[in-house]
Amino acid sequence: MKKNVLFMVAALLLCGAVSAQTNYWGDDPDSHAKSSNTPIVAKVQLDGADIEATSVMRLGAFVGTELRGIAAPHTDGNFWIQVYYAATTDDITFKFYDGTDEYTTCATTLTGSDEGYGTPNEPQMLDFTTTQTQTTELASGWTWWSTPIEMSGMSNARQILEACLNDYGVNIQSQTNGTRTKRGNNWVGPSFSLVNEQCYKIQVSDVSTVAFTGSMANPADHTITLNEGWNWIGYPVNSSQSVSTALANLTPEHGDVIMSQGGTSTFRGGQWRNPITLSPGYGYLYNSKSSNPKSFVYSVSRNEDSPIVQEEPYWNANIHKYENCMAIIAVVYVGEEEQFDDSLELGAFVDGICTGSSKMFYLEEENRHYVILTVGGEDGDRVSFGMVNESKGLLYNKSNNDLTFISNAIIGDIDNPYEIHFSPLGIGESATSLAMYPNPVDRGQAFKLNIPMEEEVLDVTIVNSLGAVIRHETGALKSTITGIPVAGVYIVKVYCQSGNTYYGKLIVK
Repeated sequence: MKKNVLFMVAALLLCGAVSAQTNYWGDDPDSHAKSSNTPIVAKVQLDGADIEATSVMRLGAFVGTELRGIAAPHTDGNFWIQVYYAATTDDITFKFYDGTDEYTTCATTLTGSDEGYGTPNEPQMLDFTTTQTQTTELASGWTWWSTPIEMSGMSNARQILEACLNDYGVNIQSQTNGTRTKRGNNWVGPSFSLVNEQCYKIQVSDVSTVAFTGSMANPADHTITLNEGWNWIGYPVNSSQSVSTALANLTPEHGDVIMSQGGTSTFRGGQWRNPITLSPGYGYLYNSKSSNPKSFVYSVSRNEDSPIVQEEPYWNANIHKYENCMAIIAVVYVGEEEQFDDSLELGAFVDGICTGSSKMFYLEEENRHYVILTVGGEDGDRVSFGMVNESKGLLYNKSNNDLTFISNAIIGDIDNPYEIHFSPLGIGESATSLAMYPNPVDRGQAFKLNIPMEEEVLDVTIVNSLGAVIRHETGALKSTITGIPVAGVYIVKVYCQSGNTYYGKLIVK
């Protein structure tokens, strides 16, 4: 067996120059430099039939989502691939690209082994299926949906969707064809066909799952046309990408906006500002400023797309409560002072429920900090704002100004942002951080306020992540506070006889 291993490793080293050029799913992980490697000689099949290898084909080996090895076909038609592993229990899965389509469903999973798998005469068989299943989880309420499964030629696609929604479906809305509604056991309304180019707004009464099985769509076959104003666009791509990567084939206009249910990006100065991520299974709304129609196809970069890292928000916004959204591009003032702090987070509230939140971001060419909020609501609702600075333990419950919700409105822009104003915290309400012990704390467990011994506590206010006051105690209070029965993240505000105010974040498990 050792001879076979040495032979395979030597052969894999010889083909390393070919593998190093691939860079299809990302940079070559240079498995030869790792201490533990699994050499594999594999033959690829599609639906049980051998493929005819060509130079554009790629085989990738993964542990979880991490690329561990990549190879082009060897001269013998097999794929000679070196896969590094951290533990022998690592599950090695595979993806295959045939030059046009990517296949991710393979019947074979291997584990880390120095002895390896397959030889040139008896290669390891990797059988990929051409049909794949794409699943989207729908939260209770509204979800903007599309699918990367090829809809062209699937005459019963809408019936499949309705069957998936049968128990909890309420509405399926198309921008161009109207709305189908569940009445009893039947769906009524216009009998439109589903297409990959469009986004559909789906309403369900409880958590549901939409699963489609078929071949993955080729984005090049699905041209997206943008007319002036709002367009409900699908995302026929089977991988998540940043907006700048996904829309690399589009030349946006200054002020164009793309919106997901959880975020909004605007195009300015040749860049997408406040960039969002586009993901398979979901749809998007695009507002085009061009008076002439534009067309594009999605770019597909299998190389590692820099992830858009977003911190855990303070407010857990209910982005599925409402069908429609509006975008707000704003700057923030406390008193007369404009805020320049990217640790500030803004929350938008309708009837006391947070329907959108976002951190501020810095725009260098303007030397200003902005916030772009995607807010859900119904026409005529009043939208108010809250603001939190967790790093300083500050919470502003309500802005001085609010506005009326208008479906699909874009309020403000980078050049003329909407202004959100807050009053300064009262006299003595300094940014003194409040320590609490223990923190995190178990549900119902009492906790202690760690403030100077000379301070006399007069007032304790506890606010939940929706901005609602859940407890307000006054009088001469002790520093030990009764536990909170519901898990969550809370801001605790303590006002003392001295006039000092302390703020802190408490996590209840």
